[in-house]
Amino acid sequence: MPTDVASGDAGARFTQFGVIGGGVFFTIQGLANPFFALYATELGASTFAVGLMVTLKALLPIVIAMPAGQLIDSIGPMKMLKFGSWFLLASLVCTVFATGIPLLALSQVLIGASVIIMASSFQVLVAHGDRESRNNAIKKYSMWMSGGGMLGPIVGGLIASAFAVPNDGYRAAFVASLIACVLFMVALFWLSTRYPHPDASHVRVRDAFSPAGIVSSYKRGIGLAGSRPVQFGLTGTFLVMYIQALYMSFLPLYLDQNGFATFLIALTISLKGLAGMLSRFALSGLMNRYSLELILLSAGTIAAVGVVLTPVAVGNPVTMLLLAAAIGGAVGVNLPVSIMIMVDAVGESERGKLMGLRLLANRFSQVLSPAMFGILGQLFGLTAAFYSGGAVLVATVLGFSAFTVHRGPLKAPEKSGEPAE
Repeated sequence: MPTDVASGDAGARFTQFGVIGGGVFFTIQGLANPFFALYATELGASTFAVGLMVTLKALLPIVIAMPAGQLIDSIGPMKMLKFGSWFLLASLVCTVFATGIPLLALSQVLIGASVIIMASSFQVLVAHGDRESRNNAIKKYSMWMSGGGMLGPIVGGLIASAFAVPNDGYRAAFVASLIACVLFMVALFWLSTRYPHPDASHVRVRDAFSPAGIVSSYKRGIGLAGSRPVQFGLTGTFLVMYIQALYMSFLPLYLDQNGFATFLIALTISLKGLAGMLSRFALSGLMNRYSLELILLSAGTIAAVGVVLTPVAVGNPVTMLLLAAAIGGAVGVNLPVSIMIMVDAVGESERGKLMGLRLLANRFSQVLSPAMFGILGQLFGLTAAFYSGGAVLVATVLGFSAFTVHRGPLKAPEKSGEPAE
């Protein structure tokens, strides 16, 4: 019995852990993530090299996304969370001890593996129960995730700005993230002993990650993409996560080039996370008035226009903070809405593969975004990159919107777990 073990009372109890644990996980990431590009630049990395290293974050997940989702369905999300936490720990150790580009690059590969495994597992934990309770849990998870995205950079910024030498401050933020990771792993491993894991005696993890296992898992997972709601959710989240990857990778560097202090950079990133968290309070009202697909398309349009406006806003800290908040709110709406659209299309026994497929689309966006933006930034400067990259995104979102309107609205599922179309 795959994920149905997580059904009933046991699943409901651990839904709350999925919500809170997701927030803690993204707080740990937020402590270190805003300073990666700045630290790499201090160590001599060019804009192109930074983009290439961030692209590495998505390469391993592209290979392991579907096998990881299949394992979540078979051995359970808590065991996979433990597995992913080791990648998180190894990534932070590499970042703390890095004195050059090779270890920094390795840290990105490892953090990418951690995110694909742990984010999928948390999302499976919260995507439990009937449609109403499931949507409520997804909204709470998204709120906690944005809360982590707000709290992490604020704390990291306070730590980093306490040091006179920038490199010392960045490394101190990485150390704080490493300590938080160790504490989180202690709690995770203790809770895992109380989780009703499915019988996985017949499952061999190494088989899932063998070449044959990877091909098999991709065939099964891609079969889920035949559903139109899944296609819509994948495309919508790809566009918005492209913007998210771009902003998290290059906005700190761009702000630094325009004279923003370290703490102000962290504050800008944190405000983006706060806006994402607060956007969840408006989500219920939006869902009562508009369809999920219209909400997702509108969020993508706002985020894309925000990228174009970044070079205009960067000249004034207040304007930049307001723009970051607008983009954060748009990105914040995307996560729960795209998950809600997609989980309605499949049953509980396939949620792991579905989340792996969703995060696979995210990783493709994280390969394209830093690579393309890094090349543009290296050749023409970050200002031109924001203008040109943002214009392409606006055109893409508007084209996708026109195509969606032409095909008509998605059909709502009659019952929880039934395909929407």
